[in-house]
Amino acid sequence: MPRAWRNTRSIWFFSLAAAVFVLLCLGISGLIDQQQRQVLDATRRMQEQTVPQIVRLQRLGRNLEQMRHAGEQVLGSATATDRQNTLLLLNLVSHHPSLLSHPQAAPLAEQVARFLTEADAALARDPTAMASWRQRWQPLARQLSQLADEVMTEAAHLMSADLDNLSDVVSKARVQLLGSMLLVGGFSLALLASLHRQIFQPLAQIHRVLLALNSRDPVPDLPPSRVMELRSVASAITALHRAMRDNESVRQQLEFQAHHDALTELPNRRHFMAQAQLQAQRLLGHQGRAIVGMADLDFFKRVNDEHSHATGDDVLRQCAHLLRGALRANDLVCRYGGEEFAFLLPEAGPELGQALAERLRQSLASHAFALNTGGTLPPMTVSVGLAVLGPEGLEKALAEADQALYSAKRGGRNQVVLHWHQPLPASA
Repeated sequence: MPRAWRNTRSIWFFSLAAAVFVLLCLGISGLIDQQQRQVLDATRRMQEQTVPQIVRLQRLGRNLEQMRHAGEQVLGSATATDRQNTLLLLNLVSHHPSLLSHPQAAPLAEQVARFLTEADAALARDPTAMASWRQRWQPLARQLSQLADEVMTEAAHLMSADLDNLSDVVSKARVQLLGSMLLVGGFSLALLASLHRQIFQPLAQIHRVLLALNSRDPVPDLPPSRVMELRSVASAITALHRAMRDNESVRQQLEFQAHHDALTELPNRRHFMAQAQLQAQRLLGHQGRAIVGMADLDFFKRVNDEHSHATGDDVLRQCAHLLRGALRANDLVCRYGGEEFAFLLPEAGPELGQALAERLRQSLASHAFALNTGGTLPPMTVSVGLAVLGPEGLEKALAEADQALYSAKRGGRNQVVLHWHQPLPASA
């Protein structure tokens, strides 16, 4: 799949996920607002309609009961004055708006008022007819009680119906809110999982790679990502690692050039002295022994004069190679200057030092120098001066080795001389 298409698909995926999340939140917000409006409408309907209606019905029920009690008092009063007072109260109650506005209570109230007025007039003429009027009153009293019960039941039903309606609205709102929260939570978890897989996890691995980034290690292996920015970071890390390796290589080259002779690639004099001083201090501190040597090519100036300086450089390179091969791996050796070389042989006494120096002399004496021009030069000879590393230190030993080297030169060259010893005879 082309990289541009993968980038576009990744961008579109997260953009679409963000758009869906925003639309989902807006839809849930609208749904919650609608639920709140339904709850507010139900509450307002109860306050503005149901509660006043319940109050009216309760008042109507109390008035009906009061009329029934008034009828009982009229038909139970012993004096005409008590009956008149009760009828006056009954007349006021029967003209109450709650009674007059009710289709069943209004005619019943009028009928009760007329009946009790007639009963009062009849009892005023014949008090003995009380039992007859009380018997005739019972059906009206039952109608008043029944209607009052119906009215009170209706009031209770109104309250219960509205409460049930409000409870249904709240329950639906709770279910919808819970479902919305679950939907948002599930979508959020899915989005977070995708972000963790596509962004957070690669970022954590990039962080670990950056912490462990080392020029000596191979190129870090970062997992492929669909996110263009993360791929850019991974490419930058790879480029950084490559630059670190290049810098390390340049540093090593510069360090090598700073510590080695450019022609022979042997350690230079300054680096040799630093390493030899450390080695000498270690050996003297542990009662060790060592041999210090100075070697100089015999009649090297003739090579430069008779052939060329380029030929002389080629001879120096080959001599350095032979010198390195004649000594041991842990011996220190350097180009001390011109055609002169210095070396330190740790853990070596005079016998071993002389044997190694003699091997170097014989190696040069038997080597035919092949030149870049195609010709060859006859073998070279070398004069070597040796000295034992003493408690006076490296400088003193080098000075003694240099004196021994001059002794070898004065003695006819092509020989090894140990300081304070007679020159060793040159072998054939």
